[in-house]
Amino acid sequence: MRSLWFKLTAALVLVTLLAVGLSVLIPSFVTFSSFRSFVRSDRAAERTGVAETLAGYYASEGSWEELGSRFVWPRGPMGHGMWPGMGRPWPFRLANQDGVVIAAPRSDEIGNQLSEEELVGSTPIEVEGLDVGFLLPSPRINDFREPEQAFLNRVGQSIAMVGIVACGIAILLGLFLTWQLTGPLRKLTAAAQGIAGGDLNQRVEIRSKDELGQLGEAFDRMAESLARAEKLRQLMVADIAHELRTPLSVMRGHLEAILDGVFEPSKENIASIHKETVLLSRLVDDLQELALAEAGKLEIGQEPTDLTSLIERTVARVAPQAEKSETTVVKDLPANLPLVSIDSQRIDQVLFNLLDNALRCSPAGGIVTVKAWKRDKAVQVDVADQGPGLAPDELSMVFERFYRGDKTRSRATGGAGLGLAIVKQLVEAHGGEVWAESAPGEGATFSFTLPV
Repeated sequence: MRSLWFKLTAALVLVTLLAVGLSVLIPSFVTFSSFRSFVRSDRAAERTGVAETLAGYYASEGSWEELGSRFVWPRGPMGHGMWPGMGRPWPFRLANQDGVVIAAPRSDEIGNQLSEEELVGSTPIEVEGLDVGFLLPSPRINDFREPEQAFLNRVGQSIAMVGIVACGIAILLGLFLTWQLTGPLRKLTAAAQGIAGGDLNQRVEIRSKDELGQLGEAFDRMAESLARAEKLRQLMVADIAHELRTPLSVMRGHLEAILDGVFEPSKENIASIHKETVLLSRLVDDLQELALAEAGKLEIGQEPTDLTSLIERTVARVAPQAEKSETTVVKDLPANLPLVSIDSQRIDQVLFNLLDNALRCSPAGGIVTVKAWKRDKAVQVDVADQGPGLAPDELSMVFERFYRGDKTRSRATGGAGLGLAIVKQLVEAHGGEVWAESAPGEGATFSFTLPV
């Protein structure tokens, strides 16, 4: 299987070669085309000058018969005629008025009859308004002379050298950049494989601030969340085992004592066993309700409800508990609170759990305040106590299953740690939000919102 680095490198090399190739070919083409146009213009001007010279000769002589004696055509290598006084091949063909070649770079061209198509591109030699001859470039002479061809060769070599160097630098830089780009991905892959193998302590260090850096941060948050969830799962299993073991141990002890004749099967002893079964049943019910809420399968029958009346009824339910703990419950409820669409039984459970938690945390003689008020398009409810409060690190854990701020509390004295977890799930099932605010030693305020 080819790696991402290989694919990126191959794509980069291909794009680099294409880009550098075009950057070399296009300037080369433009340079050669422009230079060829310049040479052709120069040749045309040269041909015009030669035609004027030959026209002067014809005007003075009256014919082309003595052309060879007046213009000496010295022979160069390979039998080429040389342009007089310049040491280079005679580059033209001269034809008389009948189109017959009378001077050319090679002797075998002399005497050839030129066609009308060939004469169309020639430079006419005029004397007194009459065409007495035609001057044409020789097809046997290259378009470029030796200095011109050398110049083009040097230009082509320079462009090719620059292209090769640019291509090499671009490829090396691309290899470095693709290696740097895929480096974080390799780290993420190794960390993901470690997590898949069960090592939830895997983290990646990506210092860039781009999308890859954001991906690394998201991966670390995910790994932390998985590690936390695994830790909570382990704690939940241990807590469930503990919560089930206590009532079962009590029930088993009482039943064994009755079977051994130590206890009489009296009403009081059976009532004690019944009390433990009630605790056990309540724990199972809480777990089932929490599981349904987290799975989104909890049935919520919403209807417009007067939240003020619901709060007053719930406060009345906890009045005996408040009186027993010598705590005062204060209500701050406006008269014009809008209706909310809720399942009154579920929200009653939310309020009861929050009030029960506040009463347990408040000291004797303390005050628990219940406040409701309209906030934008929702109604917010605050339940505040005067207990010891929560540490900052506890605020994010207080709604977790089986979490207890006071580690010495048990179900008999402070519940199993499911009440606030159930509150969170029920409020969110209604489309609301729930949170806690606190400072150590200053009590805690638990708040939730419900859409109007």
